[in-house]
Amino acid sequence: MIHDDRISYPMCFIFYTPRDSMMELQVLYARSKLLLQKEADLTRSYEIRDIEDFTEEWLREKLH
Repeated sequence: MIHDDRISYPMCFIFYTPRDSMMELQVLYARSKLLLQKEADLTRSYEIRDIEDFTEEWLREKLH
């Protein structure tokens, strides 16, 4: 993004939760995710459930 002739690089958070993980761990991951997002004041957050989906094409699509 360009603001007043300066380029900014917004921080985003990519959160991976394995689809086959135990439900208790998924809940723990979700809570940790929310706390981290709040603490770091992250406005962009993306979740991945299958690691195969995490490709350069996916990332470029999300960041544009």
